[in-house]
Amino acid sequence: MGWKIDEIDRKIIENLRENANIANAKLGKKVGLSEPATRRRVANLVSRGVIRKFTIEVEEGGGVQAIFLISGSAHYSAKKLCEALSSMPGVGSVWELSGDFDLALTLFAPSMDELNKRIDGIREMKEVARTESKIILKKWR
Repeated sequence: MGWKIDEIDRKIIENLRENANIANAKLGKKVGLSEPATRRRVANLVSRGVIRKFTIEVEEGGGVQAIFLISGSAHYSAKKLCEALSSMPGVGSVWELSGDFDLALTLFAPSMDELNKRIDGIREMKEVARTESKIILKKWR
């Protein structure tokens, strides 16, 4: 989408990516605005749909994480498959892609055995033609 955002908006977004819970006064100091001006900017970004949600990131503690790529079978419905995947345990974000794979998702599990069970469950879905998994070794950001 073609949002018109300026350099201050970009700085606000970058700081919110680092800490979505940052107080408006502190955020304002980081981007050179007053607290009320910062609050208005954030509200404007939300109302325009530039910022769609504020979220938390949870460390799964000792678990296993993977990026999981999926090619849909012939005549699959991306919407239906994404909705089904989103409701499965351990599935984080789900993205539609261009290229060799149609979908990508983050997959979390407490152990490698449990991750394999979750992967097998996805592979058994009739809408899934081909998959590829990438175990996450280390997260940098």
